[in-house]
Amino acid sequence: MKEKIFNKRNISILICILLIPTFFIIDRKNRAKQLYESLDIELYSQTVEYGSDITVKNLIKSHIGDLSIDKELDTFKTGKETITFTLSKTERRYSQNIDREFPTEIEVVDTKPPVITLKEDTVYTYANSGYDPLSNIAAAFDVIDGKINELSIEGDYDPNKAGTYEIKATASDVNGNTTEKPFTLIVRNKAVSPSEGYNIIYSYLTGAYGYNKAAACAILANIRYESNFIPDSGDTYYGLFQWGGSRQTNLFSFCQNNGLDATSIEGQLEYLDYEMTSSYPNVKNYLLSIEDTSSGAYDAAEYFCRNYEGAASSEGRGDLAASYFAS
Repeated sequence: MKEKIFNKRNISILICILLIPTFFIIDRKNRAKQLYESLDIELYSQTVEYGSDITVKNLIKSHIGDLSIDKELDTFKTGKETITFTLSKTERRYSQNIDREFPTEIEVVDTKPPVITLKEDTVYTYANSGYDPLSNIAAAFDVIDGKINELSIEGDYDPNKAGTYEIKATASDVNGNTTEKPFTLIVRNKAVSPSEGYNIIYSYLTGAYGYNKAAACAILANIRYESNFIPDSGDTYYGLFQWGGSRQTNLFSFCQNNGLDATSIEGQLEYLDYEMTSSYPNVKNYLLSIEDTSSGAYDAAEYFCRNYEGAASSEGRGDLAASYFAS
């Protein structure tokens, strides 16, 4: 009897033959998948500083596969941009070319604010001089874009009124970064001569502060010896009364806090009244009660010198006060 052609063995062989293509298809897909998943890229950073000379390749720390990049990054344009990194490799058994794309968002940021340089930290000017605070800006520039023309001044100030003002110079770059630089603006009244100073001081003492002629002449005599009626005279000891140390510091603080010019007659006389009221009330009361006579002026000048000025010698001040009273 002849053996049957399609016995179990032959059927198994036939099935195997039929499954061979399927095996290769699956193997091919698995190898492609494994190779695809092995393709990878790692970046140092996804942030780039505005205006830097970094290229996209500089951002790559490592990668697996042949690399191609779809475009270069414009570092002179802030914002986010998608760069696509493509990694390629050939699977050898089946000669498959495998590509994997990595669309990556790269952001260009500007973290460097403008730089402002001032001519002076404290500016002195005279009222009605036409002074423009912008002129105190020596330079303003961006480290990438160069000179900045978007400049402004902030602060509540009046260039036509004597006083001490806090000003801020502001510069803004093309990407909206802003830098502020503060400075002090001191507006003075026009400089006066000693004789003009004498008349202004006398009017203040007898008008605003209520001193009689004798008391006013006593104070004027002391001012004559200290500063010759020039309010911005001196350095270590400064002003009409030649304040020194903490008293000088307090003079400037008081004027700044009250919108006054510490270099002016008006500002210093305001401080005189404040200091006498708060720290030397006995001196103020004495002056307000002095006899309005030549001898009263003499005595008051001596008393003021010893108890307010603290001068080493009062010689000549009493006589000068008496002569002022007689004139």
